[in-house]
Amino acid sequence: MGEGLKKEDSAALKGIAILMMVFHHCYRTEKKFAGYEILFTPFTAENVIHLALYMKICVCIFAFVSGYGLMYGYLRNQNPDNRISDSAFVKRHLFSTCSGYWFLVVPAYLVYGVRNGFSYGKWGTTLWEKTAGILTDALGLSEILGTKSVNGAWWYMGAAITFIILVPVLGQVILKMGGLTCIGLVFLLPRLLNIGFQGGRSPLSFLMALVVGMVCCKKDVFARFHSWVPFGSRYAGGFLKFVLLAALVLWGYQSYRLLPFSYCWEYQFALIPFILILFLKEYVFRIPGLKRLLGFLGKHSLNIWLVHTFVRDYLKSYLWSLKYFALVPLAILLISLVLSVVINALKKYTGYDGLIRKISRSFV
Repeated sequence: MGEGLKKEDSAALKGIAILMMVFHHCYRTEKKFAGYEILFTPFTAENVIHLALYMKICVCIFAFVSGYGLMYGYLRNQNPDNRISDSAFVKRHLFSTCSGYWFLVVPAYLVYGVRNGFSYGKWGTTLWEKTAGILTDALGLSEILGTKSVNGAWWYMGAAITFIILVPVLGQVILKMGGLTCIGLVFLLPRLLNIGFQGGRSPLSFLMALVVGMVCCKKDVFARFHSWVPFGSRYAGGFLKFVLLAALVLWGYQSYRLLPFSYCWEYQFALIPFILILFLKEYVFRIPGLKRLLGFLGKHSLNIWLVHTFVRDYLKSYLWSLKYFALVPLAILLISLVLSVVINALKKYTGYDGLIRKISRSFV
């Protein structure tokens, strides 16, 4: 795909997103660090909270990358030589996505039980209620079905499942009616159905980011943008393109909280992240070594996402004692990364990875 979004770029974007997620979960509200002496020099607490709120777009970046990657696979699947049924396509991706999540569900519930005297009253009063609630969480559906989760950050599992199921439908709309039509439908339907903004944990709120990723894949937007030279001048035009895109990224950061989400959430959850992704791909990832480092984090992003809030909450006394604001998310990231390496080793040497690959190939 030339200058399109390669696998290494997708991994680097996931690396950026997981950095943003850890920071977001540390400082998105003042309550997160209330009672601790945190040094924000040379910034203010308000500056850091604004930055953390902006970093909510980490979810949009994950949705965009998912849309791009799923559409790439779906387009390959349209080739008769690679053809499998849409149901098999969905099953494979669901199984692959959920398998990494399942590996940590049982340990998470065991740790929760040890810390709470094996009382699972959070999920109900009767054995049936508790079992149903825990199984719903284990399937990644707790947020969608409105039940409790052992980890609040795991709500995105429901979004990931929803996205995978919707890709064949959205893919057909893009192929038969065009990308702009699909974007227009996703924009109009919530307003025509009068459902509005569904909040920061609903898959519907991030559906536009998914669709934009799918359309970018179909239209090879990154390669087209790379080859675009304003005014036909390689140097002056290239400099103008850089300045314009950088200015749009900064404007996106400054304006993130200006528009109410209820008015046009696609601005915060699709347009702003897309401009940032374009800038990262076109310029930042060209910095020697940076894409490889971010890609390394990206390869561990699933595990880091699943464990980082446990690290934050279980080690909070130690973490907040570090005092300087940047050290807290950095420590959480490093501890989570070490845990991720251990988790991947366990998956490999217990035969879990091999079993998942074998089962996944059976979906035809």
